[in-house]
Formats: sequence, C-alpha cells, structure tokens
Amino acid sequence: MRRLRDAGLMAGVLMLGLLCGGPAAAAHTIRVEPEPVFALPSHTLGCGGATTPAAGLVQAPLTVSTVAGQVAETVNVCFGSRGPYPFIIDTGSGESTIDAGLAARLHLTKVGPATEFEGVGCTGTARNVSVGAWSLEGIALAGQDLTAATLPQIGGKGEPDGLLGSDVLSRFAGVRLDFKAGTLTLQGAESPAKTSGTTVHGPTGAPLPVSLIGTGASTTVPLTVQFQPGAISMNVKLRFGHGAAHTFTVDTGSSQSVVANTLARSSHLASSDVAERQSTVCSYITVPLVHSGPWSVDGLRLHQQLIGSTNFGPIAAGGLSGLLGSDQLIRYGWVVFDYQGGRLILG
Repeated sequence: MRRLRDAGLMAGVLMLGLLCGGPAAAAHTIRVEPEPVFALPSHTLGCGGATTPAAGLVQAPLTVSTVAGQVAETVNVCFGSRGPYPFIIDTGSGESTIDAGLAARLHLTKVGPATEFEGVGCTGTARNVSVGAWSLEGIALAGQDLTAATLPQIGGKGEPDGLLGSDVLSRFAGVRLDFKAGTLTLQGAESPAKTSGTTVHGPTGAPLPVSLIGTGASTTVPLTVQFQPGAISMNVKLRFGHGAAHTFTVDTGSSQSVVANTLARSSHLASSDVAERQSTVCSYITVPLVHSGPWSVDGLRLHQQLIGSTNFGPIAAGGLSGLLGSDQLIRYGWVVFDYQGGRLILG
C-alpha cells in the first residue's frame, strides 16, 4: 500500500503530530495534563443554521471550546439530509477527513486503493471516499473526495466525526473565524480549487471587503500559501526573540501551538514542569511544554505562552519548524484567512 500523502492529516487532527522529547528534561517533577475533551455543536439547528449577514457573505454557527489553554473550533456538516455531524475546522489539513465508520454508515463510495500512514509506534490505513451532496450548516459544498480513516478522538461518542480542511476553505474568497461571536463567515461563492503546484506569496490581490474584516483595528500578516497535490498549507515566518525567521504552518486544527525540538533548543526556550497527554494519528503520547518567550510573526508580537515541543511528522520534514495553533489565534478575537491573496488578518 502507498503511504498517506497528506502531512496535514498528521498535523491537523486536533493536537496530532506531537512527539515527546523536547529540550532536556528538568530534574523536577513533570505534571502531565490529561487529553482535553472539547465541546461539540448542538444538533438543534440540524442542517440549516447558516445566515446571510451581508451581501456576498454567508455565516455559520461555530462552537469554540477552550480546555486547559487548548482550543478547538467545530461546525455541523451534513451529507445529503443526514446529520448533522460535528467536524473540526482544520486549516492544517490539506485533505478533509471523515471517520471511517461514519463513511461506511453513509455508504460513501470507495475511491482507489487503501493508503498506509505512520504514527508514533503504530501504523494505520485510510482510503478516499467520494462525497456528492454535502453541506456546512446549510451552505452547499462542492462534491469531492474525502479521506476516510479511523483516528484517535474522532468518531467516538462525544467526539467530532471529521476534519473540514483547507481543501474546502481555500475555495472561498475569504474565511473568518470569530472566536468571541462564535461564527464562521465565508465570502463569495465556492470556486474551483487552485491548480496543484501553485504557490501564493502574499500579500497580493484586491482588499477584502469591510463587511468581512470590519472597521476596527486589525493587523495583516503575509502568508505563503502552497497548493500541492493532496496538501494545501498556509505558512508564516515566525521568530523567537531576535533569532532567524522560521516557517510555521497556521493550523486551527492544532489546539496547542508546536515548535520543533531542534528550534526549541537553538532558541534556548525554557523548559516547564508541564507536559500534556496527546494523540497522534494512531497512538497516544506525552508532550513536554516549553515557554515561548518573546516571539513574533512579521514584526507582530505574539502572546507569550507554553507550546509543545516535538520532532514528529511534518514538523521534521520539508523545512517546517512548527504549528501556530488555535491557542494563539484565539487571543486576537477573530482571524481572517485569505488563501487567494496570501493574507492572515488578526483582529
């Protein structure tokens, strides 16, 4: 079997893609926090909770859940008239994912051979399934293939049933997550996906409408958006203190921001007495947390906090040095992702 192409799957499933082994462990006792259990959307609105707040915009309810400093955002997704099913908003996943059990119950057509992926001390299988009519809170989505897999913390009782990734979100002209208001706002009609192999070095393109970003103060951060086969990623240049800039993926599916072990060491990030129990794509691990100290993207100071330290999966390959997760993004109240124009706007 061929291996799973999408590194974003390993990076994106909530806190996935983390591995123990950060900077040298301190001699004192480490407190290990349990895995968080995040709140899910209500079924009350069924498959039709979307509204139209302004011309050219459509808005869906967004459930924002914060547990022990970690953050996840979920929406309801329906397949035809069946649902709703809670899906994580996961910009770090280049291929949207559905729990294999749910895919089977929905009788989704299998596409191509199974694929194999690796976690920490484990392997798993996934395969593409074809989806025709599906929607996000009543917002119709174009038919496509989804990755069907059995993953920790996905598909069980009280757990989300999948990930809504950048393959879907990037087809809209603008995407706004409003953490305070609990809304997901999409600009424009869904358009065809960009050609694979395209890279957008932002900021480019026309300004986004005031109706999407509002009239209050905001900061625009350049994004490099890569449209690769099976993977779409939004990357920023992040630095610790006055050090060199390094590539971090903007990943709402990562409830905890993450830094590569090697960069944590070379940047002299201080260890903490806290670690967290996390899940990879097919196993459970313990992740040490380090102090970010002063850090910034494109001159914008980020809020100092604890972040995970890892050397697993996409963090260890392709020049990626970490994930800028929802735990940091929520501090700005709202964010806008402009895939086409290469812009991250922080409210």
